[in-house]
Amino acid sequence: MSFREKSAWIAFVAYGVVFGGYFFTLWRGWDERYAQGLSVGLMVGAVVMLVIIATSLTIAAALLTPKAANAPADERERLIDLKAERIASYTLSVGVVCLIGALLMGWNGILVANLLLAAMVAAELIKAGWQIASFRGVVQ
Repeated sequence: MSFREKSAWIAFVAYGVVFGGYFFTLWRGWDERYAQGLSVGLMVGAVVMLVIIATSLTIAAALLTPKAANAPADERERLIDLKAERIASYTLSVGVVCLIGALLMGWNGILVANLLLAAMVAAELIKAGWQIASFRGVVQ
């Protein structure tokens, strides 16, 4: 497994675990009156945990394979990154446009902000998933 595939797995697992927990906790504790305070507190904790998990796992992967970690990306890896980024940007764009429409229809701003975060997380998960599938030869 290449270092870049390991990095994609790290991103996939870190985003899935951290923001899966974030959205599950937010969903269970949602109350219109206290949503902003709950969201802000949970988001700060989620971002800190994401940074800790992703950084520590990436450092561990780099220490295990320092030569691969320092190697420049080859043409195939750059192409995989570009395709994954393109698909992720489509996902994020659709989410943003839909949620702007939701705001214009009068949805709760805190709810829409959390759904925008969900769109961003979904885009990152799709990006990492596409990279993993590409490295594994599942998609071209």
